[in-house]
Amino acid sequence: MRKILSSAIAISLRRTPLVVPKRTQRLAATLISLPLIRYGFQTLNLNDAYEVSIEDNLTEGEMREVQVGPKKEDAVLVCKVDGQIYCVSNSCPHVGAPLSAGFLVGDKVKCPFHNASFSVKDGAHEEGPMFRGLQTFPVKQENGQLVIRVEKSLLNAPRTLNMVTKGDDPTHVVIVGGGVSGQSAAETLRQAGFRGRITIITAEDSLPYDRTPMSKMTFMVKQQGLQIRPQSFYEQYGIDVKTNTTVDSIDINNQDVVVGQEKIHYDKLLLATGGTARRPQLDGVNLGNVHTLRQFNDLQSIRDKAKTAKNIVVVGASFIGMETASAIKKELKDQVNIIVVDSTSVPFERVLGKEVGGSLQKLHEANGVEFELNAGVKRIGGVGQVQRVDLLNGKSLQADLVILGTGIQPNNKLAKDQLKISPNGGIETDVFLKAAKNVYASGDISSYPYWVTGEHVRIEHQNEAVRQGYVAALNILGRPTPLTDVPFFWTRQWDRTLAYSGVGQGFDEVIVDGDLSQQKFVAYYARKGRVVASASMNTPNAQMIISEALRLNVMPSAEDLKEKKVNLDDIKKIVLSKGSSCHCKRAGQCQSQL
Repeated sequence: MRKILSSAIAISLRRTPLVVPKRTQRLAATLISLPLIRYGFQTLNLNDAYEVSIEDNLTEGEMREVQVGPKKEDAVLVCKVDGQIYCVSNSCPHVGAPLSAGFLVGDKVKCPFHNASFSVKDGAHEEGPMFRGLQTFPVKQENGQLVIRVEKSLLNAPRTLNMVTKGDDPTHVVIVGGGVSGQSAAETLRQAGFRGRITIITAEDSLPYDRTPMSKMTFMVKQQGLQIRPQSFYEQYGIDVKTNTTVDSIDINNQDVVVGQEKIHYDKLLLATGGTARRPQLDGVNLGNVHTLRQFNDLQSIRDKAKTAKNIVVVGASFIGMETASAIKKELKDQVNIIVVDSTSVPFERVLGKEVGGSLQKLHEANGVEFELNAGVKRIGGVGQVQRVDLLNGKSLQADLVILGTGIQPNNKLAKDQLKISPNGGIETDVFLKAAKNVYASGDISSYPYWVTGEHVRIEHQNEAVRQGYVAALNILGRPTPLTDVPFFWTRQWDRTLAYSGVGQGFDEVIVDGDLSQQKFVAYYARKGRVVASASMNTPNAQMIISEALRLNVMPSAEDLKEKKVNLDDIKKIVLSKGSSCHCKRAGQCQSQL
């Protein structure tokens, strides 16, 4: 199914980073250690800038890290693309990863951590879990040298792309949901020149923030550090954020959002309501010290109790449960016993398969986490406060704290009797994220036709939520932009990262290249002989390469991978020969294809 859907009119993007605490930034610097080639150069330290000269000998498609200041992180990235020399920031705005350790394809450099990508031509962000772009720096070619001038104030400063503020346009866009998808949509509207009213309505008591570090760095994050934008940002750009506000219903015929006795009229509506942490139907599930992890106040409750707990039971061996178990055990060590309970035979079995799931189980066990698998929960027991977890196999586990990592329930209440609900619980949309006339849905709540298979999928990942908010905003503005990306996510446990790209649901074969016992591998997930997804650990840039191959539809067959006729290096060569795939980001340069 490869046909031109539309000419995607898009804006230069972007995006702007989650504010990261200094402790997190220091952690990021230790996440990757790759050899870098250093080149001879001369630096002039001027009052307000560094001026650097290096040899003009870059080859086409080469990128080079160039040190300009006294600190290790005081570097820029110089690239040669289409015969031209470009210079941009070397530090990714997300958590500071060195882009020189990433992957350059076409004019796009991909971050080695979380698949953020940027155009080296203009620094615009093209995908990833954050919101800011890169600084660009002028380069002159003189006498066989490249002369680079870098203003000191801009050296490691993330760049927010230009946005307009509210004007006289009476059009009103209402966004229900204060997560990253709604935030992405609001910023995209302003970046695209929309001067009408924008209202974000959220039931939470805080401005939009990033949830992903809460389970990965449970004892390190602070709410202020997770907040995407300060209050002054919303005031500057005329975005009205209504916190502590619950939408009771929507009326798509009259185009109203109902909040108590108030009706808020909209011209365009975006539902980005996300999900609610699921509480299984069990006796005792509402006892004291039985917690889910979805909002920041959940995190505060969990870490306060964890500090005094002796026995913690985590129900659910998927991402939230396993990440939280890792973070708490790493912090508290032998002070606490942690047991993970799940009905599957290995952690992550449904998503990553038995081979990869078993490898991650061994990693946790080596660090002191215990497991009760193939074991369902019968009840949670206690008087007022949790005291034990009874299993269906007859065992009873002592518990001072229970953490429920049992998935999320899509917040689809507003859609009932108004919009179509997909079997996966999401609001069903078309490829443009349109659910009904003047109504769109994005993020965890959206069930859209995946361009590879045509099947409706609902993706609960940060990168995808940001991307969908962007796509929804452009379609709201009448700029037809289909969602044709390849989903990407990551999980971090015991200081090791697993990255994943694609949509692997329904996979029937797993091909592993590497050493599972050392968590150094690439796993390919196939369905009817076709590779549809991949996961990897300790294999630099594997998912950055594979996500491009999936997007370009040039992945080798499962049979060829299984027989080792091709490997990751071969896939990289194929991707580089094709060049960067279109992301519909830069105006007037692309057409989206299925």
